[in-house]
Amino acid sequence: AVVSTQSTGGLAHGMKVRFRCTKTSKNLRLTNSNEVNGMGGNGKWATFQVHVLGPGQYAFQNENGNWLSVKGSRLTGSMMYRDPDTYFLLHLNPQDRSISLECQTCPGWFLAVKRDGSSKLIFAERKPSARFYPETL
Repeated sequence: AVVSTQSTGGLAHGMKVRFRCTKTSKNLRLTNSNEVNGMGGNGKWATFQVHVLGPGQYAFQNENGNWLSVKGSRLTGSMMYRDPDTYFLLHLNPQDRSISLECQTCPGWFLAVKRDGSSKLIFAERKPSARFYPETL
């Protein structure tokens, strides 16, 4: 079965993508020190390869080899392939064509970036801080 890329935010397995944060207008990045923030440019920390794990289920590995993940209540990085903490559910926000990423191991918690660029998890609501505009490369 062919899945429309529109229903997946335009993301397909193997694609490279950057996520523009609504609050900072910069890209989501995962640094060498495993810090997740919204102050990225267009380099290897802010460019992610898409891994489709199942329907609506994704993992994102930056060009530095680190996986976007949630450990406890903190957004961080993981070096482990197939680490369940790296699995995200993708939600499409039709009103502005953005996407939101829900942590699969913490149901109801969404990746968010505050105006100062710092990251956090927010519960249940897909506020602007939890919305990202994917740019496929």
